[in-house]
Amino acid sequence: MSANSVGSSKFNFWNIEARDTIKLDNNNRLTFGGEFRTDGRKDSSIDESSDQYSLFIHDELKLGEKLLLIPAVRYDHHDSFGSETSPNIGATYSFTEASRLKANYGEGYRAPSISELYGTYSNPNLRPEKSKGYELSYEQEFGDDTAFKLTYFKNKKTDAIAMDYSLAPNYQYMNIEKSSSEGVEFEIKHDLGNGFTVIGNYDYLDAMNDKTNTRLNYSARNTYTAKLMWTEPVKQEWNITAWNKWYSDYRADSEDHSINTFNFVVNKRWGDKYRAYAGIDNLFDKKITSMRYSGRLWRVGAEMTF
Repeated sequence: MSANSVGSSKFNFWNIEARDTIKLDNNNRLTFGGEFRTDGRKDSSIDESSDQYSLFIHDELKLGEKLLLIPAVRYDHHDSFGSETSPNIGATYSFTEASRLKANYGEGYRAPSISELYGTYSNPNLRPEKSKGYELSYEQEFGDDTAFKLTYFKNKKTDAIAMDYSLAPNYQYMNIEKSSSEGVEFEIKHDLGNGFTVIGNYDYLDAMNDKTNTRLNYSARNTYTAKLMWTEPVKQEWNITAWNKWYSDYRADSEDHSINTFNFVVNKRWGDKYRAYAGIDNLFDKKITSMRYSGRLWRVGAEMTF
């Protein structure tokens, strides 16, 4: 549960999720579950709430020694926007123990949140967001300490929910009738020993408003990440991760920008059931108004698994 106050308004939400996995045989594991969420906003002039629930099931089916097939389906129901069923199918083919090819196709659905419908920059006429996409990845490991992954992806969205900054200062959420994203991701990881791992990432993204045939605002064409991670070697209860992220050819208000941020997070785990974390994004408090970078962000939280 969470509650936030904006002026004299109060937002709150409850979220409950349950899942279970059944091993049908040595080559087949079935996972199923459900989720229920309720959101609300209340103040002197607005008293709104929404309920939504989801049911999902996916099967991990091993076909022979090399092929893993994972079909899945999710059903979502929102009390204001109705129901939607979203299929997904993934496959992994292992050439050897150290190299594999992965493919995935999926569809998605997201109803507008209460804050998007009735919050500070709200739009009560928002429509649900729907997406379809696929990705293809190749993974390779070199011994026990080095691995890399190369991924190509392509997605299309209908009625994507995004912030419209063109009416400043009267910003408002809006639907983008048709949009798409296509790109490539590359990652290389190397184990330095004594719990230290270094990771490098490069992402290329081409995000377009297909209705106007223009680039989407607030997206970077190139993103580079250098990450250093340390995990306490014996009990592996502590993890500290620090990373610097560079954005180049970042599109904002029809102009191109570049920026880099330094971030870190500390995780503490107690057994398999409890975890707490604390971190800071944009540690050096960089602020660029045109890119909607508002400065340093503190994060803290805890998780409990039953």
